[in-house]
Amino acid sequence: MTEKEQVKQIVEKYNKSVAALSDRATAKEFKIVMKYVADQANLRQRKLVGLDK
Repeated sequence: MTEKEQVKQIVEKYNKSVAALSDRATAKEFKIVMKYVADQANLRQRKLVGLDK
């Protein structure tokens, strides 16, 4: 299972709710989702300023 699939499964488990995720998710699930979100944000910022194509 890829990281994206794993994150999608966790997000669906908590009905796409950040509040539910932060309240009821395990520390591992929360860390996986937040790391993925941060990585995606960093990738988009790099593309925006022209560091990545």
